[in-house]
Amino acid sequence: MDLYCRRCGEPWDIYYVEQEMDPLERVHFKDGEGCPACYGKPIEKRPFRAELAAAFQDVLGDDTDGIAVEMEDAEALMGEDFWN
Repeated sequence: MDLYCRRCGEPWDIYYVEQEMDPLERVHFKDGEGCPACYGKPIEKRPFRAELAAAFQDVLGDDTDGIAVEMEDAEALMGEDFWN
């Protein structure tokens, strides 16, 4: 299951975020400041996937398993075409 960046919508494996990501990168990721792919770079348009990830994080807080499950369910309900 994946967690998605709140800025750019980039998918990151939940295990990688929780266990292997650099601690400073993890703080930036969880605070919504960006992932290693977008931190410090301008984002022209925030993808819907990123907005949905931010909304789930606002509601579920630090429950990363719950956020990943909700994002997976949303993807299944809306279909792959919706995300592109």
